[in-house]
Amino acid sequence: MEVCGRIRNINHKDRTFEIAGKDKVDFFYLTRSQIKKFSGYLQEGLFVHFLCKEQAVIHGDKKAREVISFIKMVQTSRRENIVFFDMNMVRKAAAKILNREGNKMYLDMEFTMPPKEFSKNSFFIHEIIRYGIVIENSDGEIIDQSCSLVKPMYQSGLNERTFNFIGVEEKEMKNAISYKKFYKLLASYIELYNPTIYVWGKNDMLVLESSYKLHKLTPATTKMQFVNLMQLLKNYLGQRTDIGLFNALTYFDKEVGFEQDHNPLTDALVTREVFHTFKNYVNEKQRG
Repeated sequence: MEVCGRIRNINHKDRTFEIAGKDKVDFFYLTRSQIKKFSGYLQEGLFVHFLCKEQAVIHGDKKAREVISFIKMVQTSRRENIVFFDMNMVRKAAAKILNREGNKMYLDMEFTMPPKEFSKNSFFIHEIIRYGIVIENSDGEIIDQSCSLVKPMYQSGLNERTFNFIGVEEKEMKNAISYKKFYKLLASYIELYNPTIYVWGKNDMLVLESSYKLHKLTPATTKMQFVNLMQLLKNYLGQRTDIGLFNALTYFDKEVGFEQDHNPLTDALVTREVFHTFKNYVNEKQRG
């Protein structure tokens, strides 16, 4: 259900606030991630427009409805209105990103995992063990792609847990390329195509960044080149929790055209499919 009104009281400790209606006072509560994101804005007198669950539940010592997502937050005064948050602006920003011109890279990587007997006090660093890259031009046509296993620096990552997760046998590592070969390939793609790089989630960006430091190499990419497509979709839909790549298309009533096989090239292709489906949906809404 949609709710509009001014916050009368707010309790940051139990993450609740109240809005007074004509005949009663309604209570609402936020998730921990919401209070972390919006606590700097939430205050008495703030005008809020949001979606919440229909059913009220016991939260703390009162019945309250859970906030699903905010649509708008505005602080009003005689002098001016200050917009703290506006979902329409978030969606316009998403549309601008999705409609960037130029080449695009869809990148997915898999990483080594600590062995089952791994101790929390032991040293372990996640390394790239397989990648999938798909390049498309500004017309949306695939013009290049690549996929390979990559040899990690530390042998501890070559364990049963890692191989079971990525679905390969240890003997297949003889065909793996060196990290430096992967690095040179990635750098050549960046130089040749100058693409916007789309990834699903932040882990690919973080592990790639740490790999440069591990191998003491100048970064082949910059943070500004990346777009976390999952976060963009979450922001657009007002979702709180992470969205699985193979579940993303269900938000648009579309089935995935690939089987989930833990192959990063497949995941890169699915990321591309989600991108175009999401972009078409956003553009139709903009026209609409």
